[in-house]
Amino acid sequence: MIWWIMPSIAGVIGLLLLFAGFGKLANLKPFAGVTRLAFGTAFVGIAGMVAFIGLNIQTYKRLTYERPVAVVKFASVPGQAEAFTADVTFSDGTHLLQADGTQPVFRGDEWQIGARVIKFKPMANILGYDSMYRIEHMRSTNAMQFSSEAVTEGKIDGIRIVTEEPGIDVSKLADTYGSRFGIDAEYGSATYQPMGDGFEYEVSITQDALIARPTEATRTLIQSNSYPGFIPSKQAD
Repeated sequence: MIWWIMPSIAGVIGLLLLFAGFGKLANLKPFAGVTRLAFGTAFVGIAGMVAFIGLNIQTYKRLTYERPVAVVKFASVPGQAEAFTADVTFSDGTHLLQADGTQPVFRGDEWQIGARVIKFKPMANILGYDSMYRIEHMRSTNAMQFSSEAVTEGKIDGIRIVTEEPGIDVSKLADTYGSRFGIDAEYGSATYQPMGDGFEYEVSITQDALIARPTEATRTLIQSNSYPGFIPSKQAD
């Protein structure tokens, strides 16, 4: 807000000085009138310059702006290999639950969360229009399904969060008419990470896509699983 308050104050002072300058000139006081006009013009110029600087600075904030989407935690299911209960808490405080009210169980060694995104053009971002998203699915996979040897053997466990389109399909409208209102594109975005017992992730969305970041504890677990005997440098000291 400071980048709007500062030029606003300077602009008001500048306008007051300009009006005062014209008033002095009308009263045949040229020196006082010209002085006030000069200062008024300077303040208006400063206000404009600060406003444009602030507008430019805000482009960096808006274009790199991230919002929290969800926190995802996994816990092993007793007696089942590579089966994990997912505790998903969305940014609004709601939880991802199955139709029977229980937490979903995913099988495999990787998990993925996907959303439909409506992305605005950079200028619209600058003006405060952030990309919109709707989480649509979460699923798990086995990393081996992506290898050339086992690609046909891959299995997917998943839960579809949005099962129907209530009201008018906004994404279809955005795809058809969005360019007239500053919308850049409408598409799907997904992010995936390793899945394991005790793993925890913070999911965010940028102006472009979803990002899932492991907590520091989870990062250590991932590294220790990938490299047996791994000891974090802080603990090694």
